[in-house]
Amino acid sequence: MYFLVLDGTSSEEIRDTQEGEDVTLECRFTPQTSRETLTYYWAKNNKQTHDNVAIGNVPLDSNYRLNYHPEKGIYDLLISNASYDRDNGKFECKVKAGGSGTNLHVQKYGLTVLTVPQPPEIAPAAHVTVTEGKRQELTCASKGGSPDPQVKWYREGE
Repeated sequence: MYFLVLDGTSSEEIRDTQEGEDVTLECRFTPQTSRETLTYYWAKNNKQTHDNVAIGNVPLDSNYRLNYHPEKGIYDLLISNASYDRDNGKFECKVKAGGSGTNLHVQKYGLTVLTVPQPPEIAPAAHVTVTEGKRQELTCASKGGSPDPQVKWYREGE
């Protein structure tokens, strides 16, 4: 499913991919018939940074390629060998008017690179002797994983 965004408004499409897989983020727009110079670029945002990953027909990372056909309204970002550290986050395709910098088209993606969490660990130990009527606190946690894993407790046999 893809959303077409017009007139500078935007909504975000959520995409999932596995670590190591290839994924394509499509940017489709109405081709401009005017002779105005347009600027095309892809940017990536995460909690720490905002980086351009492609400008015009030039990808700025060796794992990124472009399907660049502005005359057809196509400016897709092809991500090879998706990596959680590099690719997990928000991507944005923009088509801007050259002179004014006005956004003519914006298309956003939230890309989640799925990774498996480490096995859960129970503290203080997996087998604990508890005295009836006494309080015993156990903690269950898992490291890693994207998206964040959900931990649920069950009694044995339930």
